[in-house]
Amino acid sequence: MVNGKGEAPVYVSYFVNGKTVERSTEVFVPVTQWDEKSQKAFGFRDAARTNSRLASIKRGYDMAVAQYDGRVNAEILRKLLDREIVSGRPNPTKADVIRYALDYNQKRYEILKIGYSTYYNAKLYLNKFKKFIKLTYGEATIPIAGMSLELLDQYKLYRLKEIGRESLNKELTPIIKALTLAVLSGLIDAAKFGNLNDLYIGQPRSYCEGVEDREIHYLTKEQMKGFVDYYKKAKYNRTREFMDMFLFAFHACGLRVSDVATLEWKHIDFEKQRMEKVLVKGKNFHEIHLNQYALAILYKWKAMNRNPRFVFDLLPVDFKIEADGDREEADKRLKMIIASKNRTIQQSLKEIGIKLDLDFSLSMHVARHTFAIWALNDRDISLHLVSRMLGHKSIESTDD
Repeated sequence: MVNGKGEAPVYVSYFVNGKTVERSTEVFVPVTQWDEKSQKAFGFRDAARTNSRLASIKRGYDMAVAQYDGRVNAEILRKLLDREIVSGRPNPTKADVIRYALDYNQKRYEILKIGYSTYYNAKLYLNKFKKFIKLTYGEATIPIAGMSLELLDQYKLYRLKEIGRESLNKELTPIIKALTLAVLSGLIDAAKFGNLNDLYIGQPRSYCEGVEDREIHYLTKEQMKGFVDYYKKAKYNRTREFMDMFLFAFHACGLRVSDVATLEWKHIDFEKQRMEKVLVKGKNFHEIHLNQYALAILYKWKAMNRNPRFVFDLLPVDFKIEADGDREEADKRLKMIIASKNRTIQQSLKEIGIKLDLDFSLSMHVARHTFAIWALNDRDISLHLVSRMLGHKSIESTDD
């Protein structure tokens, strides 16, 4: 059934014993922008995200059917798709906690809850925990029911010998996320761990002034003035170009380096003084007003005519950002090329920071922190507004 917007719901169809069993995905797609042959949406802003969501829903239905160990007919299939019956699954409390956490991390990535970097790093962190489990118990697995505060405390002491508090808290995050899900699913007694946020070491980091945090660095207004003054003193044009990117990231509401690199001219509306693009991390649509300083940088680069597609000429014109099929592989490719470009930018900014006598290493992310801190310390700007300007999906990310 087509709605008033010309959209129709997408259904998943199965055929068994000559009968069709359908279930709605509750995802609506414009009928004129659905490719029947490839079974994919196309031609609109959120097409890639829509296709990813549909693929995730389809995988969920497929898993429900694949895990059934009996004979399937149309009636059984309907109940499987509706989750009325579940068979062939092991006791969830005996499931390996590492596998459980990895599966949850994969699911969050597939439904676009997290970006590729977070997804990739979580896998690395969980692998470190897996090595600790093997070193402690002789086996690389432990059931969810076997998790305890004592075990986590042992792991913290083990890792603190090599890394600092903030780094350890990052490594603990995918474990705590999985434990939170296990508690909500009734696999672990909530009383066993108490407040799961207490599993972190120390207090959550904050962007507010007066809070000490070795990981959070930003420029004061005086330091920013020194950075701007150095612009004319820079020996090489390439150094000034990297400084343009840093200043644009700051003035464009703390844009990440991945979004600076993937910024296209089609994302800029000079007449309305706006930027509209889908952010690389989180894949959420982001729209901001561009101030006079950000616009001045854009006009300068427009006049340079370096790249007809990408504003700061960090990616080749024909670079494919969206996946043709394997989204994870596309995200990995984009991450690698941005990391390569970012290393060069960071080295240049680091040298500028040394010349400015900063007591920390200057990087593109400092521009994001600087915008966040300046905005949060402006009494007329709320945390919700700063969160929106940063492109966060929730204020928890900003408040962290």
